Amino acid sequence: MAKESIKKINIQDLKPGMYVADFNLDWNDRGSHDPNFQKFLQPRLIRTDAEVESAMARGIKEIFIDVAKGAEADGITLNEIEKALSVQLMELDDDAELAANKVSIKPFEEEISGAAEVKTQARRIVGDVLADARLGKQVALGPVQDAVMGMADSMFRNPDAILSLSLIKKRDEYTFMHSVNVGVFLMSFCRALEMPEEIILRVGVGGMLHDIGKMKTPENVLNKAGKLTDEEFFLMKEHVTYSRKILEQTPGIEEVSVFVASQHHERFDGSGYPNGLKSDQINEFGQMAAIVDVYDAITSDRVYHKGNPPHVALKRMLDWSKFHFNPLLYQRFVQCVGIYPIGTLVRLENGLVGVVLRSNIESLLHPVIKVIIDAKSGKKLIPKEINLMDYSKDSSKGFRIINAEPSDKWKVDPAQFMPKPELYQS
Repeated sequence: MAKESIKKINIQDLKPGMYVADFNLDWNDRGSHDPNFQKFLQPRLIRTDAEVESAMARGIKEIFIDVAKGAEADGITLNEIEKALSVQLMELDDDAELAANKVSIKPFEEEISGAAEVKTQARRIVGDVLADARLGKQVALGPVQDAVMGMADSMFRNPDAILSLSLIKKRDEYTFMHSVNVGVFLMSFCRALEMPEEIILRVGVGGMLHDIGKMKTPENVLNKAGKLTDEEFFLMKEHVTYSRKILEQTPGIEEVSVFVASQHHERFDGSGYPNGLKSDQINEFGQMAAIVDVYDAITSDRVYHKGNPPHVALKRMLDWSKFHFNPLLYQRFVQCVGIYPIGTLVRLENGLVGVVLRSNIESLLHPVIKVIIDAKSGKKLIPKEINLMDYSKDSSKGFRIINAEPSDKWKVDPAQFMPKPELYQS
């Protein structure tokens, strides 16, 4: 989209003759699978009042129009929106609180190998549990709890180590790794909110098992590469109800875990499913799960879309948080993962481009990065690790992040520059 001609307007201001560039709703699973809705979401010129009414009926709140292709309207330009969102993200840099909540007791390099081991084990256990669920077998809760405890122990030793591994995402293992990632992010989120360890573990179990109901979804629907029919999409949505039923029948499961699984598709404005709950009708852990589930989903490559870079995902979700998420909880999530999350490609004032390796407890704006490119010359550099906190009080050398960079612009995969766990194994 040409940013200078794109404006965001309220859905009530949409009129025939306007060209919709983006319906601003691609966070929703419906936008991915429902063929009719997918067709409806395509950029196009609005020709009738019926199309406007249809957009309103589908719960769309704000849209992006292209005034170069259709009628003019009062609205905020895409450039202005992105600048405003960037400022809002910067304002979430609450250093003192982060310093209290993110203290690590073990260096990243010493923890990364152990983090990789426990996460690999968790992936295997999730695979086993989901396979059993597909066969109608009882959920074996013990192994899941053991895996969650292992991941929690690693997180308490150094949260950045296990969070950095969320970048390792194989498309053919999405269901399994998404379950593990949601568990890890939720536990980190709970820790940032200073919740008791027993709650952190219960929420982790809920995250690991939040999509277990998908095992009741027919495989031809679950693994379908193309668009789903209306009937198939209905079956896909039913996975939330199945998750709740399966977990409620699991001996020893805690209510907190069930809330995570049964409410992660509910939305703060009531536009979610399966029950259309809104605001405080959604349990706090369901609200947190909704944020984490969307974050991991939209940063992952899927059959039907390319994953967003972490920083871009945070900005998009910040915009959506006016409607879909608890705004206060979303702000705390950003403080948890960092304004420039691990794996973000960033550009410095001096023209250097690097990958964020880990956050700094002193400041979200000054992470540890690995410099890989000189943007001024366009040349790739010998990778070098730099702690931006070392330059936080000296602006003369230009070691200040000015923006996040799209990885495809530089033809690099940030995950390739992250620490490799095997390098730290003895």
